[in-house]
Amino acid sequence: MEYRLLGSVRVRDADGREVPLVRPKHRQLLVTLLVSANRAVPADHLVEHLWDGAAPRSARGNLKTYVSALRRLLSPEDPAAAPIETVGDGYRLVVRPGELDLLTFRDLVRQGRGALKAGDVRQGEARLRRALLLWRDEPLQGVPLTLLMNEIAAGLREERLGVFEDWADARLDLGLHAEAIGPLRQCVRDHPLRERPWGQLMLALVRDGRRADALAAFHELRTRLVEELGVEPGQPVQRLHQRILAGDAGLFLYAARAAPGGTHDGGGPAPPVALSAVPRQLPSGAPHFVGRERELSRLEAWLNPPDGSPPTPVVAICGPPGAGKSALALHAAHRAAARFPDGQVYVNLRGAMPGVRRLDTGELIGRLLRTFGTPGSEVPPDVDEAASALRTILHGRRVLLLLDDASSIAQVGPLLPMTSGSTVLLTSRENLAPAAPASHVDLGPMPRDEAVAMLVRRFRSGGVGFSQKAVERLADLCDGFPLALHVAGARLASRSGWSADMLIERLEDESSRLDELRTGEVGVRSSIAVSYTALAGSGQTLDREAARAFRLIGLLRVPDLSLEAVAALLDVPPRTAERVVERLFDARLVETPTPGRYTLHDLIRLYAQERGLDTEPPERREAALRRVLGFFLATTGAAVRMIDPHRLHAGVPEVPQTPKALHDREEATRWLERERPSLLTILGQAWDGDAATAHLAIALALNLQWHLAAQGYRHEMLWLGTRSLETARRLADRESEAQALAMVAMAHRLLNHDEAELTCLHELLDLCRELGDPLGELRALGNLASACLSLERPEEALRYAERQLVISRQVESPVGERYALMMVGEAHLLLGSHDEAVATLRQALRRAREAGDAMHEAMTLRRLGEAHLEAGDVVAARAQLLDALASFDAFAQGPQERSQALVALARSSRMLGDLDEASRHVVEALRIARESGDRHDERRALREQAEIHGHG
Repeated sequence: MEYRLLGSVRVRDADGREVPLVRPKHRQLLVTLLVSANRAVPADHLVEHLWDGAAPRSARGNLKTYVSALRRLLSPEDPAAAPIETVGDGYRLVVRPGELDLLTFRDLVRQGRGALKAGDVRQGEARLRRALLLWRDEPLQGVPLTLLMNEIAAGLREERLGVFEDWADARLDLGLHAEAIGPLRQCVRDHPLRERPWGQLMLALVRDGRRADALAAFHELRTRLVEELGVEPGQPVQRLHQRILAGDAGLFLYAARAAPGGTHDGGGPAPPVALSAVPRQLPSGAPHFVGRERELSRLEAWLNPPDGSPPTPVVAICGPPGAGKSALALHAAHRAAARFPDGQVYVNLRGAMPGVRRLDTGELIGRLLRTFGTPGSEVPPDVDEAASALRTILHGRRVLLLLDDASSIAQVGPLLPMTSGSTVLLTSRENLAPAAPASHVDLGPMPRDEAVAMLVRRFRSGGVGFSQKAVERLADLCDGFPLALHVAGARLASRSGWSADMLIERLEDESSRLDELRTGEVGVRSSIAVSYTALAGSGQTLDREAARAFRLIGLLRVPDLSLEAVAALLDVPPRTAERVVERLFDARLVETPTPGRYTLHDLIRLYAQERGLDTEPPERREAALRRVLGFFLATTGAAVRMIDPHRLHAGVPEVPQTPKALHDREEATRWLERERPSLLTILGQAWDGDAATAHLAIALALNLQWHLAAQGYRHEMLWLGTRSLETARRLADRESEAQALAMVAMAHRLLNHDEAELTCLHELLDLCRELGDPLGELRALGNLASACLSLERPEEALRYAERQLVISRQVESPVGERYALMMVGEAHLLLGSHDEAVATLRQALRRAREAGDAMHEAMTLRRLGEAHLEAGDVVAARAQLLDALASFDAFAQGPQERSQALVALARSSRMLGDLDEASRHVVEALRIARESGDRHDERRALREQAEIHGHG
C-alpha cells in the first residue's frame, strides 16, 4: 500500500491503483489512524476526532461501520486481510516501511539531523532535501478537518517548517547561498513573523554580495514585528544586523582563506615572478549599456568580494546569440578592474565568429604568455606545460583574464582554475556551468523595463523621436535581446526620415522581421546562424540531430514543449530526445524555463521556423505535427478519463504515440493545466492541415470539453467547439459534427447564451436521430432537460428527461440513466410533486453509489437536500447539503453545483433562525456564481439574499 498525507490525502493499492475515498468520514478516519500509524487508537479518541466532541448517539455504531467500509476499500477481495487491526476497543492501522510518506519524511529528517550533528553537512543537506520533496502541498488536503485534526495539520506544518530551516542552514554552510535566496523569500512571505528564516535570508543575501538587500530584509522584519506585535527582533537577528552593518568578514564562508600568494619550499610567502609588462587590454564598454543590475551585482560579488577575500577563480556568462554576454562581461570587468592591479587581459576566442577559425588552446596560452613578457621562442609547445608556465608567472599576482566567446570548456580547460587572487571571466553560447558550477550567470533576454531604457537612451543620444508606447512595442518586437535592440536603434539613428512607428510597422511582419533587424554587417539572423550552422554541419550525429530538432521545434506554434512532446516530435524515445534537446540547450538555442520543458525565444524561433520551412519538405512537416498531436491526444484522453471516468467523453482514435504516465486525478489535472496553452496554440495551427491532421485536431479539442468546463474556460471552449464544428463539416464527418455541437452548446450554457444553447441542442438532437446515434440522442435530451430547468421551464424539462431515461435503459447507459433520474427528480421538485421528486432522486443516489460516481452522488445529494427543505425537514436537508458541498470541494470542480448547494444551505440556516450563517453562505454562493459567470445561479443567490435581509 501507499499512503499520502503530505498534500492531498490519497491511497494506492499494491498494484498502484488509486483507492477511492469518496466519503468524508472515511477520509477522516483514515487520516486519524495514519497519524498514529502502527499504534492503537482508542475508539473514544477516534470519535472525538471525527465529530469534534459533538458525536451523535450512534457514533460508536457509525465508527464500526466506517471501519468496516475502510477495510473493504483497502482490501476489496478480502476485507479481513486489510491492515486495520482491532485492538481492545480501538483500532490500529499497520504500515510497513516506505508505505506512509509521513513516516518516510520523519525517518529522513532523523538521518539528516544525525548527519549534521556528526559534521557531514553535505549528507545532512541531501537527506533533509529528500524529506522536504515528499511534501506536495499543505497536509491533509481534501479532508474536512475537525478542530483536533486542524491541530494535527498545524503540527505537521510546524514540523515541516523546522526541517526547512535546518535545510536552509545546511545550504548556507555548503556555500549555496544564491540558491537558498528564492526558497527563503517564499518562506518569509508565508511566515512573516518567524525570525529564523529572516536571519537566514539576510545571511544568504549578504554572502551573495547583496548587502543592501540584506539590510532591507532586516528592516522589513522589524517593521512587521513592531507594527503587529509591538516587539523588536530577537538578539540573534539583531546581532546579525550589526555584523552586516560593520562588514564583518566572519559572515563569509571564505573569510579565513589565505591572502593571495602561497608558500614555497623555504617557508614564508613565495615571491611573485617579476612582470615585464602590466597589460591593460579591456576594450571600451558599450556606450549605451543599461540594466542587468541583478547580474552585475552577482558578478561584482564574485570579482570583487565586499569582505576583501580573494575573487572567484572562474566566472562564466552563458547565453543565447544576441543576449549581450560580451557587453555585460566588459562592463563588469571595467567595474572590477581596480581589484586586478597586475593586469586585465582580453582575448576573443572566436568561438562563434562566422567564417573565422576559432582560437585553439595552444594559441590562446601562447598569446597569454607573450602578453606577460615571455619571448615567443620560449613558449613551451606542450599545452599543459605552457599552462603551468603561465601559472608560475601569475603566482601571487592579481590578474583578470576575460576570455570572450569560448566555443566550449575544452577550449579553455587547461587554464582552469587560475591561481588564487586571479580570475578567468568567460563568455560563451555553450553551457559552461560545469566549469563554474557556483559562479555562472545564465543570460537571457532583458526584462522589458531594461530593454525600454536601453532604447530610450539610444534614441535620445541619436536625436530619434519616439513615444513611450512606440518604444515599448519596439522592445517587445526585439524580444528583449540586446543585439536586436542595438540594431533597431542603429537603423533609426542612421535614417533621419524614419520614425519609431515606421520601424515597428516593418517589424510587425514576422516573415521579414529578421531581415529588418540588420544594419551593415551586424544582424540578428547571422548571429543565430553561427550556432545553428555549427550544429547542422558538424561531424557529430548528435549535433546534426539537434539541428533537426531545432528546425522542427521552430515549426510548432507552441509556447513550450515537454520532453515527452519533443520525443513525439522527433519520433525517438524520451532518453534520446533528452540528449538531443540538451545539446540544443548547451548551444543556447533553446531555453529550459523549468526542468523538463523547453522553449525558444521569439527571434530564435523565427530563425528556426525559416530553417524548417527551407529544409523540411511539406510531408515531413505535416508528419511531425501529427506526431505531437497524437501524443497530446493520447495523454489528454487518458487524463480526462482518469479525472472523471463516469462522463461520456469523446472517442480517442488510435495513435502510435505513447501517452505520458499519469498516476492520479491531481496529476492529470495539473498536466492538463500546464499543457493548456500549448494544446490551444497547436490546435490553432492544426485546423487547416490535411484531413488526417484535422481529424486529430477535432478529437483533441473534443476531449478537452469536460476539463475546460470544469476549470471555467468558457470562451476557449466555445472557440474550440466552433472550430471543431466547422472542420467536421468541411470533412463531412457527421459523428464529429454531433460531438462538436454538444461542445458548442455546453459553452453557450456556461456563457449564459440561452437561445444559442437551445438552438444548438435542438440541432444536435435532430442530427443524432438522423445518424441513429442513441448515445448522442440521450446526451442531447439530458442537456435540453438541464437547460430548461435553468430557465425554470420544468414541464419541458420533464418531457426531455423522461425520454432520456427511456433511451438510457434501452441502450444500457448507466451514466445516462443516473443523469436522467436527477433531471426527472428536479423537474418534479419544481412542479411541486415532492413525493415523486424524493423517490426519483433516491433512485439516482442509489445508482450513483453503486457505480462509485462521486460527482453524480454529490449532485443528487444537493437536489435531495433541496427536496427536504421544501418538506420542512431542515436537519436532514443540512446533512445532505453539507455532504454534497464537501464532495464538490474535494473534486475542485462544479462551480454551479457548489453555488446552488450554498444557496440551499443559506436557506436552511435562515429557516433555523441563524441569519449570520445564512448571510455567509449566500455571499459565498454569489461570489462563485459571479466568478463562473452563471447569471441563473446569481439570480437564485440574490433571491435568497433578499429573503435573508427581509428577516433581519
